[in-house]
Amino acid sequence: MDSYRILTTYLSLITLKALTMKAKSFILLMLICSIPVKSQTSEKLTGFSDIKFSYNISSMSAGGYHFKKNETIIPYGIGSDLTCNLSKRFSASIGIEIRTTGKRSLDSFIISEWGYSGPIHHESRDIYLDIPLHINYKILNTKPFKIFISSGPKGTVSFFNDYFDPGYDGKEQRLKRTNFSGGLDFGLIETLKIFKKVGIFSSQYYGYYLIGHFSELEAIDLKVGLTYNLK
Repeated sequence: MDSYRILTTYLSLITLKALTMKAKSFILLMLICSIPVKSQTSEKLTGFSDIKFSYNISSMSAGGYHFKKNETIIPYGIGSDLTCNLSKRFSASIGIEIRTTGKRSLDSFIISEWGYSGPIHHESRDIYLDIPLHINYKILNTKPFKIFISSGPKGTVSFFNDYFDPGYDGKEQRLKRTNFSGGLDFGLIETLKIFKKVGIFSSQYYGYYLIGHFSELEAIDLKVGLTYNLK
């Protein structure tokens, strides 16, 4: 009888020890598994999130100060933006956009104290290289649809090409100029995720130039395009 009790006690101790080791192993496994899950969550909150490819159209007007009186310039072009998440709601984006007014022609003449100039043919083509740097804040997140408010500085390098026939000296004349302007943008961005990696977006910005050739000029920029998610 004593031998039976000793054997039973010994087997109980072995079983308890085995259960304790299994419990410790299970706890250790849970801790190990929780580490990558936490890391993946952190990776989703920060880092590069998407790249956008867009078609852009703008309306630029300055009450006749930069252009002919009451003229509004409508440059159009393409662009791309890279977005980096800073937190759950904040992100930063930097882009590059190229726009053009296309070829514009004007036939006119000049009457002065020296008389009538005769017909003058004028052709022009303007090209704008924009580099916007924006901070975005997510105000609506109803997956897969999101809305952001966006604001930040924008630099614009302008390339002007003019052709006159005749020019001031009575001969054909070609003029080229390059200028820089800087201003601020404020607008909205709407995104819609369609597939795991691909979506569409649109944005609307109001811009005001503070320095440079376009100082005091107002602009409205509209963009539509595709979004490619990097995560």
